[in-house]
Amino acid sequence: MRRFFRRYQKVLFIILLFLCLAGIVYIGMIQQRSGSGTTAASKTFAGQAMGTAVKKTLFGADTEQFETVNGQIDDCLDQFEKQVSVRVYDSEIAKCNRMYAVDGFYYLSDDVLNDLAREMEIYKSSKGAFSPCIRPISDLWGIEDGNQTVPDDKTIRKTLQYCNPEDIELKEGGVVFHSANMALDFGAAGKGIAGDKVYRILEKSDLTGAVVSIGGTIVVYGSKGTDKEWHVGIQDPRGENGSPFAVLDIEGGYIVSTSGDYEKYFEQDGKRYHHIFDPATGYPADSGLMSVSIISKDGFLSDALSTACFVMGLENGMKYAREQNVEAIFVTTDQKVYVTKGIRKNFRIQVDAYELEK
Repeated sequence: MRRFFRRYQKVLFIILLFLCLAGIVYIGMIQQRSGSGTTAASKTFAGQAMGTAVKKTLFGADTEQFETVNGQIDDCLDQFEKQVSVRVYDSEIAKCNRMYAVDGFYYLSDDVLNDLAREMEIYKSSKGAFSPCIRPISDLWGIEDGNQTVPDDKTIRKTLQYCNPEDIELKEGGVVFHSANMALDFGAAGKGIAGDKVYRILEKSDLTGAVVSIGGTIVVYGSKGTDKEWHVGIQDPRGENGSPFAVLDIEGGYIVSTSGDYEKYFEQDGKRYHHIFDPATGYPADSGLMSVSIISKDGFLSDALSTACFVMGLENGMKYAREQNVEAIFVTTDQKVYVTKGIRKNFRIQVDAYELEK
């Protein structure tokens, strides 16, 4: 036996070395496929909420939890819509708009009051580019309801009198309106607020990762079970719905919100009239932009700033985004693309018609 081992010692050594190397290669292949060494299952759910399409792709080892988390998200969005939507007759916001008395105190729940307070902060910091009470102008134009008629200038100027945030006074437990015919509307930040709520649900779950889109707001959580970043498509402002012109590589923990002139609009005499209104004029914002995307860990901020920056235009909007410490993507009407420094290396244009500017 000893003679056997002495005679074949080198051969045995080579065989053992080969087996070790083969094992290492195999483990490497497994890790390359799954990143962290685990493979996450996934399931996608599609539906409607808050007047827009909702899509949820959930990742995790416990597949039984997919249905549970999906149901929790659906319930959350449904409850939030019933609380703040101006289109739900008995929502807290709709009742406030109907029932408040000029100079009288109107009670609001803590959640709604806190969100309204944040909207008032954005109104002030954006120098009026964002408004929490633009609803009378939105109703006048009726673009969301399919109207394709431009109101006369006199009526627009008159309606603007009811859209002054300076006539809103926040108090402990509620609000006082100092003008008649006003109306709150969370539409410019609502999907971002909903995104924050969804993210908190995901944090409490055992999912490894998720991507949840609520209209133009995309929530990115955790990972797929790999070490690679998520790939978030940025909607082509002149493409079909769901068709991206660029991709942003991003890690979990961020919310991306996009506002654009392509979502709800009509054209008349060669001019596009869309649903993002300039609070200073009462007309759709004519800022030289087709879309603005804001990337932040704060969903409210991402949604509200995408609207404010769109109204402000490229130069002022880019400056404002930097001041607010968020990342941004601006697309101009001549299809030039500008991005903030922090995401430039992770941003890729995929449609030749667009050009990334330095």
